[in-house]
Amino acid sequence: MSVVYVFLGGGIGAILRFGLTRLIHQFPKSVFPIATLASNLIASLLVGVFLVLMMKMKPTNAESFQAFWIIGICGGFSTFSTFAKENLELMERGQLLIAILNILISVTFCILMVYLGRKLVG
Repeated sequence: MSVVYVFLGGGIGAILRFGLTRLIHQFPKSVFPIATLASNLIASLLVGVFLVLMMKMKPTNAESFQAFWIIGICGGFSTFSTFAKENLELMERGQLLIAILNILISVTFCILMVYLGRKLVG
């Protein structure tokens, strides 16, 4: 049954990410990959929240919760592959400083968002 939860959550997460990207791209274009950063930050915050909620559940419920919310929704909403592609494109265009800044901001703040999410409900 967990596979079904991952499948459903992943589809929902991907649709939410698509919507967020479309929403952000309505504003003036930026060299900085804001849509990917935003989706990864939001997903990281949610992972922190969901981890704490999951720890408070019975083990039988926690597996389904993790499959749907953490692996499915957050996995479908966040994107490491796009993050890698966008950084490579920045480097290829000679925008090394922006790529390094994106990497540092993304990694640092995504970790902080997981921590913050855990503290919000923990």
